[in-house]
Amino acid sequence: MALPIWPPSLPSAPQRDSYRVSEPFNANDITEFEAGNTRDRPRGSIQYRKIEQTLRMSQSEFAQFDAFVLTDLAKGSRRFLMPVWLGHQSQTKTVKLSGENKFSLATRGRALMITMTLEVEL
Repeated sequence: MALPIWPPSLPSAPQRDSYRVSEPFNANDITEFEAGNTRDRPRGSIQYRKIEQTLRMSQSEFAQFDAFVLTDLAKGSRRFLMPVWLGHQSQTKTVKLSGENKFSLATRGRALMITMTLEVEL
């Protein structure tokens, strides 16, 4: 099954001061031994990085974004392809909306500020 694609009519560049790598790698499995030392092993076969960002949207862009998350992403539960800022360039990556609420919304004048955490596959 093909992955949904971020609608090209929606902004994907984060607001300048909103971009933050909150988790550079998914957590390792850590096993403690009786002697007190530990062993770290990568968890799972898919490695990802968590990125927090805020996108600025108009009312009509938000309506399209909301429909995309609700319908194409099954209320944000599916992975999708999106251009993601990696700190030095934008690149299309497989991502997933992270967290229980998937995104938050705030107003700034007429604009809407959509804050989200993305799990970006490495």
